[in-house]
Amino acid sequence: MTGISTPARNTFREQQWREAHDRYLECAREVFARLGYHAATVADIVAAANGSRATFYAHFRDKADIAAALFERILPDTAALYRMLAHFPELTRDRVRTWLDEHVLAFWTRYAVEIDVLTQAVADDPRVAARHYQWGVDAARELAPYLTQWTGEHEQAGLTRALLLVLQLEQACYHWLIRGVGHDRALVLDVLADVWWRELTFLRTGP
Repeated sequence: MTGISTPARNTFREQQWREAHDRYLECAREVFARLGYHAATVADIVAAANGSRATFYAHFRDKADIAAALFERILPDTAALYRMLAHFPELTRDRVRTWLDEHVLAFWTRYAVEIDVLTQAVADDPRVAARHYQWGVDAARELAPYLTQWTGEHEQAGLTRALLLVLQLEQACYHWLIRGVGHDRALVLDVLADVWWRELTFLRTGP
């Protein structure tokens, strides 16, 4: 009997753990959106989740860790965003501009809370900063079809160029769309399209 019932109990416990984990993430997002990252506390998140500090710390190390976990939930969409660019049937400036306009800006608008919270957590916690950098590298690797000529001694240079594109775009969108620095939309899209199209063309050509 024990051998039969244990898997069921384990599955139930895993489901309970996942439900609690997701509840804390959803409540943290609401709290961060309402109070801001720095003003929010673990106590605020626990209260919003109608939970306990013990349960919170069973899932997350601290406030920065739950901020990082919030961002981790959108990583599949991040990968899909760059994968879309990587698999254009033909690389043209107009297609790059459309990708920026219709997909990148929509992504940043949809996930403004997660991105803002993560950016502040990165400034406060070196461990989150290290995770964020690796996420940037992973995003750059989604551009692999443009890096096929960058092999051997040139491999790291190619990946670094792709990473700098990702980080540059991230910073531009953060100040523009999250922090509200005023820019002319058409102008910014034109400049970003020029930069991305030229660099991707160069990457595809190889060193």
